[in-house]
Amino acid sequence: MVASPHPVASEAGLRVLRAGGNAVDAAVATAFVLSVVAPSTAGIGGYGGCLVTSLVGRAEPVAVDFTSVAPAAAREDMYEVVAPETLAVAGEANVFGGRAVDVPGVVAGLVHAHGRFGRRPLASVVEPAVAAAADGFPVDDWLSGKVGEVLMPRAARFPETARLFSIDGRPPRPGETMRNPALARVIERIGREGAEAFYRGEVARAVVAAVRADGGCLTIEDLAGYRVQEGPPVVASYRGYTACVPGLPTGGLTVLQMLRVLDGMSPPAAGDDAALAHVLVETAKVCWRERLLRYGDPRYVPVDPTAELARDRVAALRDRVVAGMAAPAPGEVIAPDPVVGTAHLCAADAAGNVASLTLTHGGSFGSLLSVPGTGIVLGHGLSRFDPRPGRANSIAPGKRPLHNMSPLVLYRGGAPVLCLGGAGGRTIPNNLVHMIVRLIDLGAGLEVAMAAPRVHVETAEPVAVEIGGEKVAEGLQGLGHRVTMRPPFGSLQGIALDGPGVMRGVADPRRAGTICAG
Repeated sequence: MVASPHPVASEAGLRVLRAGGNAVDAAVATAFVLSVVAPSTAGIGGYGGCLVTSLVGRAEPVAVDFTSVAPAAAREDMYEVVAPETLAVAGEANVFGGRAVDVPGVVAGLVHAHGRFGRRPLASVVEPAVAAAADGFPVDDWLSGKVGEVLMPRAARFPETARLFSIDGRPPRPGETMRNPALARVIERIGREGAEAFYRGEVARAVVAAVRADGGCLTIEDLAGYRVQEGPPVVASYRGYTACVPGLPTGGLTVLQMLRVLDGMSPPAAGDDAALAHVLVETAKVCWRERLLRYGDPRYVPVDPTAELARDRVAALRDRVVAGMAAPAPGEVIAPDPVVGTAHLCAADAAGNVASLTLTHGGSFGSLLSVPGTGIVLGHGLSRFDPRPGRANSIAPGKRPLHNMSPLVLYRGGAPVLCLGGAGGRTIPNNLVHMIVRLIDLGAGLEVAMAAPRVHVETAEPVAVEIGGEKVAEGLQGLGHRVTMRPPFGSLQGIALDGPGVMRGVADPRRAGTICAG
């Protein structure tokens, strides 16, 4: 079974499974196809991603982190912050263009995961992506909307990118066929030569030339020196289950910290969505404060995940949550970030292997800077750093930015029972916690838990409540919260494993995700 936000990608992953591939082969194939058919959210030039996989015959799950790193010439004061209340940078230089680009990690991460855990030849695993780029794929509503909303207003500055993703100079219409033959050639070469085809040689030189021509500081040496991180995931218990996520700088530690806080509290009654939202909001406000003030790349910031999840530490955080529930306060804006994007997928095979994988450009189309002759659009990993000097998540050479991707595998009794993850920027950690609480505490089914109205807050109110959750909003206001209504946010994908060969998949109704099984 494969769950992803695009039917062409899910179908490709299933074809790889049917051809004898395992869950990691399927996940990598699906990710490469998403890099073609969902170019606003992901791409082989994207800034990074992460994976948690549980493999039969291995005693422990494995986490693979392929987050981007800042170029060697990057500095913590490289941007001018012109609006401290929003952290807006002069000329949006940390979001759009060459100065926003750091070392992309997607290709290295996918090829690494395949080489370590896959079993089909890489060329056959990427073949569906090559075909989708060369032969074309149907444009969906999401891509059509993002081209019109994000790309076309900036077409004058990024004409090559506008050319790649427009038809006759206009946004593509849903159902029209889009092709990217140059990208097909690059992915085919990666299938033959591995990650070297991206990080060294002709493609690497083209990437660096494009970035530096637009004012960026990326070098050939930066690309050649990129390394993927692999190791054990961070784990925490919740109501008898064990959740496994990648460590910092991903969003996983915050997911686990929120779950550990909630684990020591009585769950709200089923059907009392306002009470559930109340406790989730106050938990998020406390744990996001820790995240935004103290967390960063652990090679640069001394944060011990074990200590962050220790009983005494969690108890102190829980006390703050309880106090906040008794008297909700507006909170304090610490480090705002309105940029959202990302794609998540899950794959599971009949042998019991599972893979939960997230990858991203950052915001829609990332930096918007494309590499002529390659069909590649580059992500904007530097936008994920705090642009102010002296912070835990400030920029430094070789540093990985704090980000929100949080692929998760949930275990019970030593066996994986749920593969889960999502897209949607900072809503990702909160949405995952919301989903897990509904599944475990309230006994909701996958579809019911996925469709339930969500709430989101970081360190400061107002609390965002999805349109459709007006009763939740009314209840939160009655409990003393400030509330604003927003269109539906976030997109989750999940696969539940109910026993050998028995799976149930769910794709978020907020986006046209697809489950393929066979």
